[in-house]
Amino acid sequence: MLEDYMTMKVIYKKKVGLNDYNEPTFEEKEIACRLVEKFKQVTNEKGDIVVTSSVIQCTEPIKVGDYINNMKVIAINSATDLEGIIGYRGYLL
Repeated sequence: MLEDYMTMKVIYKKKVGLNDYNEPTFEEKEIACRLVEKFKQVTNEKGDIVVTSSVIQCTEPIKVGDYINNMKVIAINSATDLEGIIGYRGYLL
C-alpha cells in the first residue's frame, strides 16, 4: 500500500567501503520514496539532539550515515503492523 504513495525519485548513496585515504566511498542509485519536509527534533547516533528538516519514507533498507539527495541520514523510525511486521521505515535527514 505504501508503494502507491512513493511517487518521488531520489538519489540514494550507500556506503560501500573506504578509499586509499580512509574516506568513505559510495554507490549511487535512484529509488522511489515519499519525501515529507518537516522539522523534527531527534537524537543522532552520537547521542546529540539535532533538528531534522526532512523525512523520507520508503521500503529500501537504508543505514544511518548514508545519503539521500546529498543529505545525511541521521536517524531511522519504523512503523509496524499488528503482527509486528515492519511496513515502512522513515529516514530522518
